[in-house]
Amino acid sequence: MVDEPSGEPTLPYACPWGTGEPSQFSELRSGTGIDKLPTSTGDSAWLVTNYDGVRAMCNDLRVGKSHVDPPHAPRLWDAALMEPQSGHADEFTDHTRWRHALSRPFSSRRLSQLRPRLEILLQDIVTDRLADGPPVDVCAGIAQPFAATVICDLLGIPQELRPALVQWSDAARTYGMTEAATARRDVLLREIDAVLKKIRDQPDGPLRDSGLLSDFALTPPDSVQLQDDKLARAILDIFLAGYDTVATRMSYGTAFLLDHPEQLAELRDDPSLLDGAVEEIFRLAVPGGGYICRYAHSDMPLPDAPIKAGDLIVLSFQSANRDEQVFIDATRFDVRRRPNPHIAFGHGTFYCLGAALARLELSVYLAGLSRFPALRRAHPTYEHDLAHDKVTGGLRQLLIAWDTPSA
Repeated sequence: MVDEPSGEPTLPYACPWGTGEPSQFSELRSGTGIDKLPTSTGDSAWLVTNYDGVRAMCNDLRVGKSHVDPPHAPRLWDAALMEPQSGHADEFTDHTRWRHALSRPFSSRRLSQLRPRLEILLQDIVTDRLADGPPVDVCAGIAQPFAATVICDLLGIPQELRPALVQWSDAARTYGMTEAATARRDVLLREIDAVLKKIRDQPDGPLRDSGLLSDFALTPPDSVQLQDDKLARAILDIFLAGYDTVATRMSYGTAFLLDHPEQLAELRDDPSLLDGAVEEIFRLAVPGGGYICRYAHSDMPLPDAPIKAGDLIVLSFQSANRDEQVFIDATRFDVRRRPNPHIAFGHGTFYCLGAALARLELSVYLAGLSRFPALRRAHPTYEHDLAHDKVTGGLRQLLIAWDTPSA
């Protein structure tokens, strides 16, 4: 996040340290849990910080991603990821159609069949890092290439387009790069549109059966008879949701485990703890405040918040998942936590379609860390290098070391 010149904090609040939360959240949660606050763009937003409040907003059909007048909508931050959707009148109809179209390829049953492929992919990445020798950057060396390859393979993205997708995803999350990110998106839309046409022109060509791209090009879902530009936009949206968010959880999860070496050792010795570790990382290892932007589609005269149609509503999933009224010792990292009713993937209408894939990726990733003997930070006194210029936060770098065979 970027500090304001006046020194007065505005949304989005920054995290003071890597594994913590913004200092304002605890006090806000203990109050009404919903407060009208200034944003970095000079607008205002209703920030929802408690668990029950975030869940309620997720279930409220008066709240959506679109705005009736996108160019003049209030904003949280100057970043393309924070831009409101258009198509206000048809938002929920289109959302339902797309969920139906994508429910099968993203089902838990179908994705579970990918585990062997993901394990091989991660094994190859880890083998290369072991050969490089310590120190290794978890972010650039393991988490990012793993997450990018998984989602690109699932979508069927040609190799030559993958670097541009990653660059666009980074730009979309970065302060002050809205115009650049929009320009990159427009180029990618044309290139993906060209790929769809190529698949149709050569149905038996090399791109057949490569992923969702070929599925949509050759056999578009009956419920979503859309033009190629909308198919291309859907592909970009899926990549945007499925790459950086998963990669940052991997690196943040590693940071939490390195800060709790006794739990890292337990996880290495007892694989039955893996599922619990995955859930606890998704609950607690949330970079950047976990901000999700929504807009009121109609007036919402709540007792503590006279919300008007068009108002910006910001949901903090990071804060909600640290709510002391729901989680015992909420700020403590515990891979044995039971129950763990976190809402890291949202709730209700916009529940994350890729939740099963994200869980699978993190599970495979955590299991792969066991190949690093005596895994530890490369520099014990190292402070987290935070990506304050990204609205989604994250670590710029996390260097690890491990025991190597004696020469």
